[in-house]
Amino acid sequence: MKKIFLAILFSAQLFSASIYTLDNIRDLNLYIDNQTDFMDKKELKKELTKKLEKAGFVFGVTDSLILVIKIESLEIEDSIAIYISLGLGEEVITKRKDKIETFSYTYMETKLIEGYEPKEDTNEALDTLINDFIAAYEDDKN
Repeated sequence: MKKIFLAILFSAQLFSASIYTLDNIRDLNLYIDNQTDFMDKKELKKELTKKLEKAGFVFGVTDSLILVIKIESLEIEDSIAIYISLGLGEEVITKRKDKIETFSYTYMETKLIEGYEPKEDTNEALDTLINDFIAAYEDDKN
């Protein structure tokens, strides 16, 4: 019975790339919260904007969704703990009694890594997060 349950669980995960829905997303604003001293915010924003534009996203449109990237680090002995999060924020209306309008993250992925080469390790982890976001977007677009 356990084998059947595991097989069903595993096969279900093959068909669901993400728990988030990225349908009808086109316009983005990029917000970077860089709380490190080894990453250059302007350089990072330029590189990420270029990669996301190549994937079909449009920047500079009023009332766009906000793609938030937050990078934090903490030195621990001979290495650095680096926390990177990528979230898509947008205004939503809840299904509560009064249909409250609020800001919510409708996509969120994070990575916690140990960095011996902080800039390179952060770029690699961030690249993975961006690629996952683009892949989920492409999957939902089709």
